[in-house]
Amino acid sequence: MSLNGALQVGQSAILASQAAISVAGNNMANAATPGYHRQRIGIMPGRPESIGRGQFTGTGVQIGSITRQIDVALQARMRTAIGDQAGAMIDQRFLASVELLQNELSGADISSQVSAFFNSWSELANNPTDSGMRSLVLQQGESLAGGIRQLRGEYVVLREEADRGLGVAVERADAILDEIAQLNISIAQTEQGVGQANTLRDQRDGLIDELSELIDVTTIDQANGAVDVLVGSLPVVISGESRGLELRTETVNGLREVSIRIEADGSDLMVSSGTIGGLLRQREQTIEPVIQTLDQFTSQLIFEVNRVHSQGQGARGWSQLTSGNAVSDPSAALNASASELPFRMENGSFLISLTDPDTGSSSSFLIEIDPDLDSLDSVASRIQSAIGPSGGTAEVGQDGTLQLTAPEGQELSFSEDSGGFLAALGINSFFNGSDGSDVAVNDSILSDSSLLATGSDFTAGSNGNVLKMVELRDKAVGGLSGRSLREFWESGVNDLAVRASAANTRLEGAAVVTESLFAQNQAVSGVSLDEEAIDLLSYQRQFQAAARYLSVIDETLQSLLSIA
Repeated sequence: MSLNGALQVGQSAILASQAAISVAGNNMANAATPGYHRQRIGIMPGRPESIGRGQFTGTGVQIGSITRQIDVALQARMRTAIGDQAGAMIDQRFLASVELLQNELSGADISSQVSAFFNSWSELANNPTDSGMRSLVLQQGESLAGGIRQLRGEYVVLREEADRGLGVAVERADAILDEIAQLNISIAQTEQGVGQANTLRDQRDGLIDELSELIDVTTIDQANGAVDVLVGSLPVVISGESRGLELRTETVNGLREVSIRIEADGSDLMVSSGTIGGLLRQREQTIEPVIQTLDQFTSQLIFEVNRVHSQGQGARGWSQLTSGNAVSDPSAALNASASELPFRMENGSFLISLTDPDTGSSSSFLIEIDPDLDSLDSVASRIQSAIGPSGGTAEVGQDGTLQLTAPEGQELSFSEDSGGFLAALGINSFFNGSDGSDVAVNDSILSDSSLLATGSDFTAGSNGNVLKMVELRDKAVGGLSGRSLREFWESGVNDLAVRASAANTRLEGAAVVTESLFAQNQAVSGVSLDEEAIDLLSYQRQFQAAARYLSVIDETLQSLLSIA
């Protein structure tokens, strides 16, 4: 080998050592940098040089590559775990929030208020003429109705919180997709099929990790260094193009529904994990169901209480009254969708009675109803025919309510409603409203407790209707699948408690899995300062040896020159 070749060997060793020292130093400098992957330099011997027949000598060292230390399969598992943990955190958070809002066993919960309501009726049964006990029943009814409205309002606020969270998360995910697409372009232009742009790849991996916390993603590496990002089987980033994400809101059957779509073509994404998946799941599987459960419970509470109350009589009758519920089309059949009544009724009949409070004389009229054929107009006409000759009136108001007026000096009362017409229309009702959003005690009864229907069979001082109301607490209700009001509500509460406990367990398990995978990933990609210090010392010795080698070659060259 010539002296020039020997100098080249020394130079290659110096350059390789400097590069290796630089890589080790860069690793140490980024030991605490989030998302940084440890880099390793690959050093290879130079191509041998022939110095004679069948004889070769080395030409020094060359840098093969500088690569990131990464396990792609482990990284994919860690991203899945990150998404699962983020989704589990959302599950735990919202289930705990609903459980906190219900606040069962606190004494101020719906279960306690329902019990207090029916207990007040039970106490009233002992002395149905006591005005104080009547007022207590009305107060407990107001408390129950107010508690239901408040709880439903808090459920709605929780749903709005989920919707806002979805909006923020989808907006951030869309921005990340744009950043990933831009990095794909930069990486492809920088690498041009040779080597790796490690810093840019770390930035992209950090963005994909952040994206996996929001939505479940998979990646496909491309030959030019870019990655395609998919949600399920649908691509959201293709090379340097982001197809975008958007949150779409639609109203279906009066319910506000949300979905995640690909902005480019409107494709519906099936998101199962991450913050977005968790918010969608909790919105659809927890918040909406608890609202519907509360509304179903309240609707049946209103109807069943009103069905009992509407057939009873108070200390006095009604001089005039307006139904609590209205129809949209007075000419449509009562059970038709066009009438838009909140409650359905059956074929049956009821008695409407006119009583003279001074003499006690009364007359009753049987009103038969087929709700699949009769409209509110026809029923009003039938009632008018019954009470009209005495001077009473029955008409449908412009707002679709049924308005009844007793003849002068007489009072109206009702009984024996076999089809539920009175309860469905809200006539002689205890509650007004149709669900948890608008339930309230009838204002007329609140202002005059003598209208509270405690008796039955038109017997003065009777507690017959009160006893029927007390029985309602444990009565099987068809609209609640044969369960009583108390059983239905407690079943929903218990189901939520089980789900909340399971969510806590899932979150704990997901955290353990994520922590384990993170530790494994750090073992592969994390920087060990001790290991880097050892490598740095080795590279330093290599550099010193190369410098000494060059010094020897220089001395040899100087000796040859001095001889010459």
